[in-house]
Amino acid sequence: MTTPKIEWSSDFETGIDLIDDQHKRLFDYFTDIQHCIERGDGSQVEPLCRGLIDYVLSHLVFEESLMEQAGYPMFEAHRRVHDAFRRRVDDYWAKLSGGADPLKVARDMRTDVGLWLINHIKHEDKHYVAQVKKNLDRGFASRLLGKLFG
Repeated sequence: MTTPKIEWSSDFETGIDLIDDQHKRLFDYFTDIQHCIERGDGSQVEPLCRGLIDYVLSHLVFEESLMEQAGYPMFEAHRRVHDAFRRRVDDYWAKLSGGADPLKVARDMRTDVGLWLINHIKHEDKHYVAQVKKNLDRGFASRLLGKLFG
């Protein structure tokens, strides 16, 4: 069975640099995990998986804060999707902590988390982009105008 490619492409760009940079970092984790799987290096897989989990969780909080600040009307629904995903990620954390084979957890996690992320970016994140960008631009513009004319 071939594993799906989990790698960054311009198809995932939101146009919000802060978000795109974080998404790219998540894809970097998938690449690093895949290299460990290919080498059969379970000793490095666990810290990478834990790093990915931590980064995913912090990214979701950051993304939610941007949506909330922008007054995104579907914020609560989007957060519920994130909450369900957090529970899935917590299951991987429990498996790693419980002594499960790190290479198996890494393979499962890479596919599950990676495919979820791809789908989420392409289909759900795109809905908040316009409102968050407008809010970020407005904040930047008002700060700039305040410095110039304040």
